[in-house]
Amino acid sequence: MKTRTVLWTVAFLLLGVHLWADEPCQFLGSKTARPNYESGGPYVIDHFKFNKDRTDLRAFLWKHWHNHIAAVAEARIKTIDAGTPTALYIIQPDAKGTWGIDFEIYSPMNPPMYPRCARFHADSMIRVPIQDPGNDNYQTLGYYPNDKLPKALVPDSADIDPRDYWIVLAKSGEPASAPF
Repeated sequence: MKTRTVLWTVAFLLLGVHLWADEPCQFLGSKTARPNYESGGPYVIDHFKFNKDRTDLRAFLWKHWHNHIAAVAEARIKTIDAGTPTALYIIQPDAKGTWGIDFEIYSPMNPPMYPRCARFHADSMIRVPIQDPGNDNYQTLGYYPNDKLPKALVPDSADIDPRDYWIVLAKSGEPASAPF
């Protein structure tokens, strides 16, 4: 009886370790394996404080998305409750030549509530005007509600300062990311 209990305990522990084992991040592990891609970052972004890296990331992403230039950008986001996650943005065409953005984020403190590594694919990048670009709080808080795109968007052809807009990754016309 004792042997059976020990075996079940070991089996349960092994299964538990397997279920909670970290999935490796597909893109973060191979970010240097893209020799023909332009590279940006790492940009260090403070979640609640405005800094130049935030606008530099916006400018880098928009330039490469708008001009269809293959690129990889890395951002490290300082948070108050999740450590410093690392985000990777890959702007590239798919096998059919359609441009998109692959986004992946690794958070050292998420399990067991969320996976350490999360990823999604967006089919567009949209610029949303910031109501008061001179106010640093507006730079970091985003707009509300952020589950729908606002009616006013920055036209793709507009050449404006990255301090004047947020970037939203979208899929099928719906927001796939929070504004940043």
